[in-house]
Amino acid sequence: MRIKFIVLILIIVFVGIFYMTNPSSILEKIFNTKSGADSNRVIVSSSKPTPVPKTSASAITSPPSSMVGINTHPEVYGAGADPDIITLGPKLGSHPDWTPYPTKHSNEFELAHGTPLLAPIDMVFVGFQNNNAKYDFLNDKNGAGKQKITPANDLMLVFESAMPDWPGMLIKIYHLYSSPLLRGHYQNPNCGESENPGEGVQTKGHLAAAFSDGVTVEKGNVNACEPLLGYKVKRGESIGFAGSVGKHSFASFAFKVSDTSISPIVKEGNPYLHWVQPSSFFYWKCYSPDASFPSGVLAYPFECDGYQLPVKQRDVNFKYQ
Repeated sequence: MRIKFIVLILIIVFVGIFYMTNPSSILEKIFNTKSGADSNRVIVSSSKPTPVPKTSASAITSPPSSMVGINTHPEVYGAGADPDIITLGPKLGSHPDWTPYPTKHSNEFELAHGTPLLAPIDMVFVGFQNNNAKYDFLNDKNGAGKQKITPANDLMLVFESAMPDWPGMLIKIYHLYSSPLLRGHYQNPNCGESENPGEGVQTKGHLAAAFSDGVTVEKGNVNACEPLLGYKVKRGESIGFAGSVGKHSFASFAFKVSDTSISPIVKEGNPYLHWVQPSSFFYWKCYSPDASFPSGVLAYPFECDGYQLPVKQRDVNFKYQ
């Protein structure tokens, strides 16, 4: 009996040490429910909530000390995010009278097809999903059923902030035509657009959805796309090109900001990440090599006020080496 008691004590001690050295396993049990259909996903959680630094300009801290050159291009804003999905900062964006579709968590920038897109901050490329297709179907606004549209550009990229202004923030960009961070995209015939919507989707890395974020190990022919996962881009550098859905050309930007509060809508992943309304949460400024950015201010993700990328990088076939 004494030996059994000692063995039991040793087992309890061993289990306690295991969980102390592997706290992520506890968080996974709390924030992630795996199923057979989702077994290739490893949900990323955090036990260390990080607030927005008080020195970072935002809607929940304070504006920049000078508003010269700030928020000068509101005309480029398109539809904002669904207010019900926003859990930090202002609920409404630049067009509160426009009705977004449910769970929409991005803000459109209305840009011509193939417009070069710039990094709003220093950030690291952590995930992608190639959903580009030759066509798709959208609900007709007049209630006449489904309408076939072409093209259907929906390349999605996910980045993580590499700046102390926005620790832990995820940046999701989608409805892109292409990106220099996928060296095989539209270069390799096996990484371009599918014949039919939803077929041949290629995915790898950290992704973010309306109610979750996590890491997809790999799906589809990822090698054909040659993703430069882990590549760091600096503010103002090329990250992609605006795409089109039918006759509408644009790029969608979404941001998950870290806070000390728990998001009430997160079902899987980091519960301290919150979707924000990009046009009203952040302060924006045109990028140029000589521009000074106050802490927290983002660069508009397009060329403006006379600045242009080098000619080579404005070509939709440009790729990083």
